[in-house]
Amino acid sequence: MKRLFFILALFACLTPAKAQVTDGTKQCLFKTYDKYHVPYRIPAIATTKKGNLLALCDRRYCGFDIGFGKIDIVARTSKDNGRTWSPDTVVARGSGIEGAYDCGYGDVAMVADRTSNRVLCMSVTGNVIYFKGTRENPNRVARWYSENGGKSWTKPTDVTDVFYTMFPNTHTMFIGSGRICQSRLVKKNKYYRLYCSVLTMTGPERKACNYVIYSDDFGQTWNVLGGGSLDVASSPCVGGDEPKCEELPNGDVVLSSRKWYGRYFNIYRFSDFKNDKENGTWGSCVASHDIPGGIKTGATSCNGEIMLVDATEPVTNRRVKLMLQSLPFGDKRTDVGIWYKEILPNGIYTPRAFAAEWTKGIQLCNTTSAYSTMIEQKDKSIALFYEENLTENGYDMIYLPLTISQITLGKYK
Repeated sequence: MKRLFFILALFACLTPAKAQVTDGTKQCLFKTYDKYHVPYRIPAIATTKKGNLLALCDRRYCGFDIGFGKIDIVARTSKDNGRTWSPDTVVARGSGIEGAYDCGYGDVAMVADRTSNRVLCMSVTGNVIYFKGTRENPNRVARWYSENGGKSWTKPTDVTDVFYTMFPNTHTMFIGSGRICQSRLVKKNKYYRLYCSVLTMTGPERKACNYVIYSDDFGQTWNVLGGGSLDVASSPCVGGDEPKCEELPNGDVVLSSRKWYGRYFNIYRFSDFKNDKENGTWGSCVASHDIPGGIKTGATSCNGEIMLVDATEPVTNRRVKLMLQSLPFGDKRTDVGIWYKEILPNGIYTPRAFAAEWTKGIQLCNTTSAYSTMIEQKDKSIALFYEENLTENGYDMIYLPLTISQITLGKYK
């Protein structure tokens, strides 16, 4: 009987991309129209230095996106690699006061420092809808911290002026939700560098633009990667939508931006990374579905996560680096899954080369599903936190831990 169970489990790991995970580890952490009678959206997840998991999302009392009214950021915590979770707590509480800077908090981006117990959160705040934001009355930006791995949190601080001073040609903006990337290679004083990306409406034409920003003091101050005039011409991704970023093994930075049918990709190439961790140039942005072997999804535009992980090729026992990209596979935000691509340890990639030769991995569900993010757990599983089963204006917020073997359908482990 044990042998039969082993064979069935192995078969489940090797099933085609359309197969749904059925090992019983999927958990709904926040269910739309639960006892609070409100919808949930926008997942963020982090692993603390002690190995605890923090899962955050919007609790949307206003029923819609940030800017429409009261929204809280809520959290649950796991101390045992996701097997059990704490009751939900409020991390940032919106006042619900019309026009107030703290009316609501939403679209949180988060990172847990790998060398301390600090956790940083950035979010949109206020009562302004993104598309209606102006220089005088923009989407606002909030920042708050935990100094003890998520046990307690500081009150959110409005840091809007800091960001709009950096972007003098921008009318309104926000930081891409989900995972803030922490560098593995760049450390100044106490902290490893943070990278995250922003979506802006820039210039008199209010053009959608992406930029990457970085911080060497764990979010206290920020700079723009590549600098420049910060107008439309200097954007590494014109026409992009909600963005994410990741660091390549050689230190270069990938920008991955939401678009219909796939992703926009661009890469910041440092001129002399060994001696200068700031100066370099962006390549030419490419659309993944225009590149042979590139990521191509159904007719949808949706946020997802990009993340570099270590893996092993079972046949040769060769150690490799894999880039993962989560996205809906299907039309109209359905069938969230994960694409993957082997990355050369010391490879220098153009955006076009990076966008080529991806492989479709596991599909997480066969239903309506949208935003997704991920992080590596202490036990080396990959924690997926994503939206599933649309109900009116919200989704159930689903946690699912996967092995590299499950994600790649047995190609790597």
